[in-house]
Formats: sequence, structure tokens, C-alpha cells
Amino acid sequence: MTALRAIITGLFLSALGATSVPAQGVTQDGIAFDDAKHRGWYVRFWTGSCKELRVTCLSGAPYWAEIMQRLLVQVPPERQERLRTRLILLGQRIGYEWAKENSIRRINNEHIKSWSADLKQNVSNLEPAVARIEQHARQLLGGSGDPRPSHAWRR
Repeated sequence: MTALRAIITGLFLSALGATSVPAQGVTQDGIAFDDAKHRGWYVRFWTGSCKELRVTCLSGAPYWAEIMQRLLVQVPPERQERLRTRLILLGQRIGYEWAKENSIRRINNEHIKSWSADLKQNVSNLEPAVARIEQHARQLLGGSGDPRPSHAWRR
């Protein structure tokens, strides 16, 4: 099942047109993971690297940091920083939940595929698509308006 997860994630990310670009780091400061495997899948979501996983996993593009780069070039420079912040927070929330064991996660591959299609269809008007995905993720996770995984943050 983990190999299938990697393949579906790759398909989702490739649907957005991602190619191999180095990640600028995994945003995981203060996040409490369930175990090393949870952290490893989170790292895979952000960087494309499977080096922290001891399971079958396809390393490489696409991955969230790269998707963000591809999406951000589609918006005017004056709106990029705000959208970047939203995409980072969204990636933290989606990635954290998706990286959990299949039997307990509330964000699955079907959600990822649906959101991928929404982003791809709305590349010229990303902000409403991102807002829809933020709202859907909040509904799935029972969270507030903050797209970060509040239950996972130590402050």
C-alpha cells in the first residue's frame, strides 16, 4: 500500500507539472510526529526524498516545495509572498495528515487528486482554488481557520 501511496502522490504532483527542482527544506519546526515513518512520509511529501523511509517509496519529483514554486510563478510578484505563506501552511496541514498511516488519516489520495485537479484547472486564478482546498482540509480535520496542524504544534 505504501508503494501505491507514492505512485498516486507522484501522479497528483506531476499533474501540476512539477519537475525536479531542489527543495528549500522541510517545514517541520515544532511538529510532533507519531513516529519515524510518519515523519518520513511528511519529508517525502515536501522534498520528494524517501531517504527517511524504510519502505518502498519512489523518490524524486514531484513534491510540495516544487509544486509551490510552479504555482507561484503564475501569480503577479506583489501577490506571491502572501500566496507562498498560504501554500506553506496548507502543505503543512495536508502533508502532516496525509503522511499518517492509511487506516487513521483523514486526508487520502482521493482528496489529493481532487485538489490537484482544482489547482490545475484554476492555474490562472489560484487564490480561490487554494481557499477551497484550505476550507475542505479544515472541514476534514475539524480545525479552525488556521491551516496548520494545531494538534501537532508545540508552542
